[in-house]
Amino acid sequence: PHILNAHVDCADILDSAGNPVLAMHHESNGGVEDYSSVPGSDYASWEIVQQVLAGEVDAAGDKYADLIETDWGWVFYTAGPIVHEEEIAGVLLIGTYIDHLVQRLDGAALARISIYVGDGSPLATTLAFEPQEIPDVDEETYQAVVDGQAEQTVRRNIVAAGREYAEVLGVFEARHGRDLGMLTVAIPLSWVTDARAPTRADLLTIFGVMIALILIIGTLVASVVLKPVQRLAEATQRVARGDLQTQVEMRGSDEVAALASDFNDMIIQLREGRLYHDLLGLTSSPEVADRLRQVVQQGGPQLQAQTATATVLFVDIRDFTRLSEGRDPSYILGFLNDYLQGLVKIIRKHDGVVNKFVGDAALAFFGILPEIIPPADSARSAMAAALEIESYLREFNHQRLAQGEEQLRIGAGINTGPVVAGTLGSEQRLEYTILGDTVNVAQRLSDLSKTYPQFEIFLSAETYRHAGEGLKFKTTHLGNLGVKGRAAPVNVFAVRGS
Repeated sequence: PHILNAHVDCADILDSAGNPVLAMHHESNGGVEDYSSVPGSDYASWEIVQQVLAGEVDAAGDKYADLIETDWGWVFYTAGPIVHEEEIAGVLLIGTYIDHLVQRLDGAALARISIYVGDGSPLATTLAFEPQEIPDVDEETYQAVVDGQAEQTVRRNIVAAGREYAEVLGVFEARHGRDLGMLTVAIPLSWVTDARAPTRADLLTIFGVMIALILIIGTLVASVVLKPVQRLAEATQRVARGDLQTQVEMRGSDEVAALASDFNDMIIQLREGRLYHDLLGLTSSPEVADRLRQVVQQGGPQLQAQTATATVLFVDIRDFTRLSEGRDPSYILGFLNDYLQGLVKIIRKHDGVVNKFVGDAALAFFGILPEIIPPADSARSAMAAALEIESYLREFNHQRLAQGEEQLRIGAGINTGPVVAGTLGSEQRLEYTILGDTVNVAQRLSDLSKTYPQFEIFLSAETYRHAGEGLKFKTTHLGNLGVKGRAAPVNVFAVRGS
């Protein structure tokens, strides 16, 4: 809308290397909204682009103008810098087609205008429909105008499209004497019948005022188009540095305002994404959180299931119902958090992953994340963790006794065998978990501490076999025992750490 409302023919945005970022060129004979977005390929070779990117500043400021032959025609371009954090981040080019330029000068000066670049026919004119209908300017005349611009004014009488004109020839200049070509101002002889000095001076004054107005209008249009783009660019840089509190002020109802609104919506989504990222890291183990993020990044709600031989550790507090009876819920939650904090630290220390908390119980697995390892290694890691948990519990109970509280007793079941690991749920609720008889047996083994209160750690024969001599611990073979929910008995060992 800024470009359309300002009747801008061409608008190009370049980056700091002179490469095109955006191009809008009004199509010849097209409608108001008919613009081409095909950029040029040689912007960096333009002198005005090089001057802006070099940061050149003169008495007139930091904007430069030139008449440039492009793939989309001759264009009078004004170039200005796009500045971000006091650094030149690119170039904004605002241009007017030369035929539109002479038409505007014609309407403002009430005279026929022609522009030449070198001798021959004019590049654009309002004297006739075709430049060929106007007498050519020979090389000698063209050079005389350029060389003698300060001392004399060249005048000639011509006939164009069947009508006589008195034409004044002057240099087409921009920015304090920059010669771009030759500009002529022609008035029908029915109005100006001589070449008196006052007439020539008036025409040149009109010409100079018009050129100054064009430069001022070009600068103002460039500023109107550039400022909203600069605000968006600065906001993007702040977001790239991690500032998700950034908001872009929306003004008006044009496409730039719509883009600003979309940008603000994007920032809100990024803030929500960061919140979910942080919550995921707090509510899941880091290994599970990373695996779930991989699922989302791969574009699907489900992660392909993995089958592996792993070791499962299930730790439960004995008589928890009795301990919590009549107690304030906030107290129960407080001491559970204190206890589980140490438990999680130990499991992670031995490369285990806490999969979930079920009330006062914790389910952990070893040997799957971050990568699958041999079952002997996972069994030894789980045994080492269980023994350290037993030692940790003694210290924890010492603190509870000092506070006048009852000691905690636990039951820990360890089993090694095949499990299936993967995501479970739907797009609305997703959980990474492990399933299989190995998990169920580990949970049932922890219940044996009720039957054998002299022991706290129970392991299956599979775990005992895989752990081997890797750890020093004393075991008692309890034999084949029946466990709840399983028809076949389980060969069980009870452990006391050395």
